[in-house]
Amino acid sequence: MKKTMARDTHWIVLALSSVLATTCNASTAHIPQPWRSDAVVSGRDEAYDTERFLHELTFDHRQTLPTATDDGIRGTGGSVSSRRLYFDFRYRQDFGFRDDQNGFLLDIQRAEDLDGPYQRQLVGFRQNIGERTEVWLQGDVYSDKAESDIYLSARHHLNSQSWLHGSLILPDYYFNDKTDTADRFSKKPQSYFLQWHRRGASAVEGTTVSFNLSPDSRFISQQQELAVSNETQRGAISHRQQTGDWLIGLHLEGERTRRDYTLQRSDENRATGFERDHLKARGSATLMRHRLTPTVGLAWLQLDETGYFGRELNDEGRIRRREPTVFAEITLSASQHTSISPGIYLSAPEIRQTFEQAEEQRRHTGFTGKLAVPIETRLSANNQAVLTLNPTFYLHKFGFGGGNLQLHWPL
Repeated sequence: MKKTMARDTHWIVLALSSVLATTCNASTAHIPQPWRSDAVVSGRDEAYDTERFLHELTFDHRQTLPTATDDGIRGTGGSVSSRRLYFDFRYRQDFGFRDDQNGFLLDIQRAEDLDGPYQRQLVGFRQNIGERTEVWLQGDVYSDKAESDIYLSARHHLNSQSWLHGSLILPDYYFNDKTDTADRFSKKPQSYFLQWHRRGASAVEGTTVSFNLSPDSRFISQQQELAVSNETQRGAISHRQQTGDWLIGLHLEGERTRRDYTLQRSDENRATGFERDHLKARGSATLMRHRLTPTVGLAWLQLDETGYFGRELNDEGRIRRREPTVFAEITLSASQHTSISPGIYLSAPEIRQTFEQAEEQRRHTGFTGKLAVPIETRLSANNQAVLTLNPTFYLHKFGFGGGNLQLHWPL
């Protein structure tokens, strides 16, 4: 009887997860994002095209589990151009031992933000202090000791349903002492991360609030012939709740970044700045008791960037994007373990993008859209692993909109 009930509960959770499609944004804003030298010095190496953020929306994580606070594998990758792949992968696990009073922590990340791609391999240990408090020591360790980051964290369980987590991150902690280059910090970077999480009544409900702060720092790169100071704040809130027959999902995140550059090459000895303000919001509702479990929702993206974009683009420019999107999907059962969830995404972006280099100009006002046809397969009845193949097609022009592959495996 207990096995039957557990199996039934398992399939209910899977069913809920499969229909949460676009509400299941596994935002990197709910993961500590420390200062990165490649971000502030090099910046991203592309000027986004018209469909870039529409691609990210249709390729976003479809499964609720694992969330940003859970153990497991969470990965999505999709083609956003003929030569570029959008990729967001994380494998996180706490290997508990000594009656779970200690744990070995492993957290492997490969993803990207508005400054470009990054990867981290965090290893560390957890020590429980009493019944409600944990302290963590982690490191993002490289063979070049100058590039290693140190994470000092503590988590306090307020009750059985919620906890508060804080981290102090020391990026490139040994850089000035260990580097074999002439680069130096004149003001060392630090990053702070604070998160509150509350579980809901079911596995797909809950609330997470996160805040990430990297105060003012200054880095002098002789290799790239520049000096740069940086200050960044990021925040996010995600909430999922079932109300009657409806499952409601809300997500809001934002970023504020300010940088000051001094460019020191002989042909460009000057000071310049960079400002970024970014806001992303999403809301959706799923009718749970309908046989097609329809989902409808709204998304909004706002991005303002002005100034010098780093050595990769090596250019000054201005970007203003406003992208409202409406989306809807239904879920069809193809077999016992496979479902198909065709969805439509309709957007009306307003884009003004100018750079000093003429080939980087972009202006767009009008309709863009995609049809997504994700095919989800449960890999095993003994766990919640889901593999998704998601082909997409443009609606505003004739053509293939990019393929997307996802794997979600709670552990």
